[in-house]
Amino acid sequence: MLLAAVLVVCVASSADARRRHHGYYGGYGERSSSSFDDWRRARAVRDSPQDPQQDRGQDPQQSRDQDPQQDRGEDPGQARGEDRAQDRGQDRARESYDRRRARYDDWRRARYDERRARYEDWRRNREREDWTRRREAERGDAALRRTRGGPFGAVVEKLVRGCAQQGAEFENWPFDAIAQTVGADEKERTALEGLRESAKKAAQRLAADCPQDVPAAPAARLEAVEQGIDAALAAFDAIEPALATFYGTLDDEQKTRLYRDMAAPAASNAPQGAERREAQEERRERRAYSSRRDRARAYAAAREAAAREPTPRQAAAPGWSGAMCEELAGVLRGWPVREIERDVRLSSPQRVAFYELVTASLKAADTLGGACPAETALTPVGRMDAMRKRLAAVRAATAAIRPALMRFYEALDQGQKVRFAGMS
Repeated sequence: MLLAAVLVVCVASSADARRRHHGYYGGYGERSSSSFDDWRRARAVRDSPQDPQQDRGQDPQQSRDQDPQQDRGEDPGQARGEDRAQDRGQDRARESYDRRRARYDDWRRARYDERRARYEDWRRNREREDWTRRREAERGDAALRRTRGGPFGAVVEKLVRGCAQQGAEFENWPFDAIAQTVGADEKERTALEGLRESAKKAAQRLAADCPQDVPAAPAARLEAVEQGIDAALAAFDAIEPALATFYGTLDDEQKTRLYRDMAAPAASNAPQGAERREAQEERRERRAYSSRRDRARAYAAAREAAAREPTPRQAAAPGWSGAMCEELAGVLRGWPVREIERDVRLSSPQRVAFYELVTASLKAADTLGGACPAETALTPVGRMDAMRKRLAAVRAATAAIRPALMRFYEALDQGQKVRFAGMS
């Protein structure tokens, strides 16, 4: 019975489901469907934006009429208050910007004025220091010029002035006497005239290129010596071809007469050069300069001899001579080391620089003795070639000692420079 009851309930439920599916109970289904559609449209209206274009049924003129009504519905005082508040905010922002800008401009002007003042102070101090250094240098140069130098200074001054003396010698060559001595013919006179023109140009070139004055500082004097020697070597190179051409036009008899006129001055200089060379060899053998006492005596004797000679203001210094190598080598070996250390009051670094100068001077003197020709030539071309070799040797010696002399001289103060100039 229980099973039968269950079957009856299941059949009834199935029949009711079929009736609902096929449209039975119509009133209930329509109410449910309409309620769902209403809910869906309400939900769509609520979720969609308020767009006046979506409402197609509304009149655009009506929408435009509604906007002024909504604006008139707002409070005018509230709108004006918002505008004033916005203006006040903009004014405060502008005032804050102006204050910051003014502070920045003030800071920038103050910074510029400060830097400008520092620059002006630095410039004035720099000008004052430069002026002081120039005055001290001028006073030092004046003191050095008033100081009578020792043997080294006298020899170097003679070498500096030798360039101008060589130019005067070229200009004063006795061309007329030479033509009369050799009895020149037309060809020889033409060659001699070419030599005269070359000598004139060389004299003009030396007058322009030679040092015009003797500097006060020792290193600057050596530089002036090198300048003068370079100018003289260039002049010799310009004259020698014309001299060789004229000499080649002479016959043996004319050359003999020319030798006779040139032999007298050469013979007068030869014994002096031989004596100095012998004395130099003797000094080398006995090593006279290794003894401080001998160096002091030689220095004192040379200084007395230099004091007895007239100054450059009183008489012009003689030009280059055949004994200039021996003279320069003698003063390079004769530095009064002990006297300079004591009288100049050298410090330890200055003493080291002075020893370097003495060492360089001894090496240059040895090189100078071997580079200068020992024999004196008699022919004009030979004498000019010998003079060129001597000048080249002297220039090499001055160039070798100039860096050491400059380092030592720059290490001295002004008073030491004056004392050293009086002893060198």
